[in-house]
Amino acid sequence: MKKLYKYVFCLALVSLISAGQLSSKGLCDGPGGGLLCGAGIGGGIGSAIDGDDGAKAGAIIGGIMGIASSINEAESRNTNESLNYNNEVISDNYPALLVYNTQIALISIGYYVGMYDGTFTRSTSEAIKSYQKDNSLIINGIPTEELYERIRRDIIEIYSKE
Repeated sequence: MKKLYKYVFCLALVSLISAGQLSSKGLCDGPGGGLLCGAGIGGGIGSAIDGDDGAKAGAIIGGIMGIASSINEAESRNTNESLNYNNEVISDNYPALLVYNTQIALISIGYYVGMYDGTFTRSTSEAIKSYQKDNSLIINGIPTEELYERIRRDIIEIYSKE
């Protein structure tokens, strides 16, 4: 239980950092900067709290939060009409939690999904199609449990390599 509190504390600090509350201007801009800053700071905090295991968990959590935060920040600043078209909701037939989890999973491996809020938009569908194409899957752009599980396995494989 004590370890869980440490990770929650680490996640809270990384969230503040990746949201731009504690980072320096310019250094953490964009998805790449968000990843590097989030992973670096999260790893440092995790290491201080729980040694090597904490550093790994903190870097992973921080990196994902950094990417997601920087993309969402860029989305909220951009008012381009084509962006609005890409963020148009194209269906509410899919469970919001499934769409949200798929969006976060895609973001964590470098796909652009637009706003990650559980709404199934054109941007999310295009990101799913890109992932499907890159992995030789049937390309339909639809979020399914099977697709989400496949992306999760990819994430685990990517982040477990040292």
